[in-house]
Amino acid sequence: MTKVISSQTGNKKYFLTIENGVATDCTCGDQHFRCHVKGNPAHQCKHILDSNREITRAAAFLALKARIAAAEREARVAHRIAFELMMGL
Repeated sequence: MTKVISSQTGNKKYFLTIENGVATDCTCGDQHFRCHVKGNPAHQCKHILDSNREITRAAAFLALKARIAAAEREARVAHRIAFELMMGL
């Protein structure tokens, strides 16, 4: 998947490549020069780092939301059981 991102300092647009939920490449000058020209494949530009940080944050939020929903369901079940026991059902 490719995502279009805006430069933080100008009017330029870059393409960010996202594979399996992780940003892997960017068309900005920093990523191109350090990774492709200088041959440092481990380099990640600020666009990749920011995107991966945001993806991680979103995944943590969704996991927390799922835990809260499960806890609320469990609380409703426990409340219903307590009510039925109290009513002698």
